[in-house]
Amino acid sequence: MRTVRSMISVLALVALTPAVSAAQSNRLFENAWFWGAKFGIMNFSTGNNNSTTAPLLGAEWLITRSRAGLYLSAEQAFFNTTGYVSDGTGQQYNVALKDSRRYTAALLAFPVNWGTLRPYAGVGFSLNLIQHATVDPSQFTDPDQVDVVENQVHEERDRVSFLLMGGVQAQYRRFSVFGQATYMPARANFFFSGRSTYILEAGLRYNVGSSIDKSP
Repeated sequence: MRTVRSMISVLALVALTPAVSAAQSNRLFENAWFWGAKFGIMNFSTGNNNSTTAPLLGAEWLITRSRAGLYLSAEQAFFNTTGYVSDGTGQQYNVALKDSRRYTAALLAFPVNWGTLRPYAGVGFSLNLIQHATVDPSQFTDPDQVDVVENQVHEERDRVSFLLMGGVQAQYRRFSVFGQATYMPARANFFFSGRSTYILEAGLRYNVGSSIDKSP
């Protein structure tokens, strides 16, 4: 009988472990504030179809409720590529492009969780900024076009873009690892206008505390 009771106790413990883990995961996920760090790659194409894959690093903030969250992030991508702008006559000028920054705000939904695993999806917007865009002055045959082209370069260095995001987060106590993918459609009058932009990222999030005021 003692052996039977021991086996029943072990089976009960095994059966309860996922439930306890899920309960702890819920407690540490709901109404929480996560800080995170991430790395990844961004694939984009300029207007002259110069396809580029660039590494990126970033930081993020995630404020959760029970099934939703507010996502904020900032990333730096590292690359050297070329694009072009046109003046009023249709003449094209090559532009050297170097590095970009992206600031993102999105609303995420966490519809289900399987123990400590939580898939999510969301929509939002990103502000995309090309950090360096330089036109070689040797391309100009008409000095009057210099200001026109420089103004056009300035106009096409930044753009706000709609985005779709999907990913999965695996939580262990206050730490979570995650992987996610982001899609941004091409925007007119922006250097990343050759086609849509795709981003793959992975990283670590840490629960720094509650996102609600628990004081009486």
